[in-house]
Amino acid sequence: MSIAKINSVQTRLFSVKLQAVELPKKYLQDRGVLILLTVIAGLVVIGVSVVLLRFDVSRNPTTVVAYRPNVAGTQYISGRPLDIYSLAVFMVLVAAASVVLSARVYEYKRPAAMFLLTSTVFLLILATIVSNSLISIQ
Repeated sequence: MSIAKINSVQTRLFSVKLQAVELPKKYLQDRGVLILLTVIAGLVVIGVSVVLLRFDVSRNPTTVVAYRPNVAGTQYISGRPLDIYSLAVFMVLVAAASVVLSARVYEYKRPAAMFLLTSTVFLLILATIVSNSLISIQ
C-alpha cells in the first residue's frame, strides 16, 4: 500500500462526524408524543432518585440483587452495590434509546413510534418497582 492511500484512509476514519438525531417536523408538535415524553422524563427522574436516594451501601457490603421463590422456600441472590446502581443506568439508557428510535421511526410509522414510547413507559414503571423492592429488602 502506498503512503497516499494510507493517509486517505486515515483522514476518512478521523473525519467521521457524529450527527445529532434530526427530528421530524411534526414530532415535537404531536400532543401524544409530548405527553409520553413528559411521562418518560418523570419516570426516569423518579426511578433514578429512588435508586440513588434510598440505597445505602453502608448498611450492607453485599446487596440482594434477585429474589427467586423456590419449592423449599425463598432464596435471595446477593451481589455488589454496583448491580443496584446499574438499574439507574438502565433506566436512563432505555429512555434515551426509546426517544431516539421513536424519533427516527415517527416520520414513517407514527403508531410504531407511539407504541415504542408507551412500552418504554411500562418498562420504566417495572424497573422502578423492581429497584424499590430490591432496595427495601436490604
